[in-house]
Amino acid sequence: MRLRRCAQGISLLVILLLVLALILDSMAILLAGSTLLFALAALALSFDNRFRQMVASLMTNRTLERTMVRKGATVRVTTQIAVQVPAHMEVKIAENLPSGLVVQDGETGTVFEAVPAAPPQRQERKVTYRVTPVVHGSMHVSGVSLTARDLFFENSIDLSSEPFRGPVLFVQPRGLFEPSSQRVTAETREIEKMSVLSGFGIRALREYYTGDDLRRIDWKLTAKHDKLFVREYSGVMSLPPLIIVDLPWRRAPHSAQDFDRMVAAVAGMAEYSVKMFQYVSVLLISGPNILQYMGEEKDLQRCMSVLREWMHPVERTVHFYRMPDRSDLRRQIRTLESRLEEARDPSSQKFFDSLKKQYLRSLQAQQIPAFTAQLIRTLSPLMADECYVFSLFFGDASHLRQLIRQAKAMKIRVHVRMPGTAGSSAGPEYQSRLGADTLEAFA
Repeated sequence: MRLRRCAQGISLLVILLLVLALILDSMAILLAGSTLLFALAALALSFDNRFRQMVASLMTNRTLERTMVRKGATVRVTTQIAVQVPAHMEVKIAENLPSGLVVQDGETGTVFEAVPAAPPQRQERKVTYRVTPVVHGSMHVSGVSLTARDLFFENSIDLSSEPFRGPVLFVQPRGLFEPSSQRVTAETREIEKMSVLSGFGIRALREYYTGDDLRRIDWKLTAKHDKLFVREYSGVMSLPPLIIVDLPWRRAPHSAQDFDRMVAAVAGMAEYSVKMFQYVSVLLISGPNILQYMGEEKDLQRCMSVLREWMHPVERTVHFYRMPDRSDLRRQIRTLESRLEEARDPSSQKFFDSLKKQYLRSLQAQQIPAFTAQLIRTLSPLMADECYVFSLFFGDASHLRQLIRQAKAMKIRVHVRMPGTAGSSAGPEYQSRLGADTLEAFA
């Protein structure tokens, strides 16, 4: 139990009166100091009794959105709190989260305001927040902390017994990201654009071969020459772009104005894609962490709901920290081999040979990142010929190098969009953060 300012002031006054009574040998001053001391002790006993009753009345009911998740996923937690609040007492109840859970958003505690002089009232509150596990294993909320105070005293207690703990959250290690196998076919929606079959014009006429589409047969030419002829059309079918959003790390400083501009740009492009192409594909990442993937989403409201839920700084469970790419290491090895052949000085040959061995050891020790494997599994079944990458480019950009290289390997054109800059090229304020090698990968 801790004394607040009012109780501290009364305590100082009691000490002053007792010392003054001892010096002046005054019974009246001693009686006044003793009365204040007994009154303060009675208030302390009353506060302790009400505090014990309040702790006995506390009830919590905690539910998890999912009880088994992968490391790095986000889980919504809802806690119902009911407590009997005494008069003139302010109560604060907060969750005691383990170190392996990081709060993404929401409030993990609530405050019950003091009520006027009346019988104790039972109050109920609901607390909702989202957490991200950064380690795998079994973990649970260890309990709640209760803090109560009135005008004179304040007391706290951590409740970790069985009624205030759990449920257990089972966190699996990071697995390979598997995109949804559901595809959108031409029979499930109306397509208003020109298709390859009925293109802009006939490119050529040729004889029919076994397996050709019967719908391409030119019946007039077939009747004239008494042979089957088919048409070859020339046309272009536009595919909706893939939208990739790199959310900033919550612990890294970033510009709130630039982030709001990026959110507006992503929402606008998603709305445009749904209106023009009948669906949109959005990949949400944060560093080398794939957070959410919407493949060929046709419902604009559902798409906007997911964007509202995820478009904010998040916790990153995995970082690259400027990890060199395997292709960069191989290029450096080839460069060193050519320099080694051209070198004539023994000291230069020794230097280039030693450096080449270092690069070879790094290449042999480095494995393909899980993020690269996840990107391959995400992009390979996707029908897209271009993608737009939105990022604030704060901190390390090694994961974006991996992403863009995998997209280019799959013949997908990449457009980089940075808030505060025009077009897809990096402005002067971003070049110092990215570096020349990263900009070269984005070119």
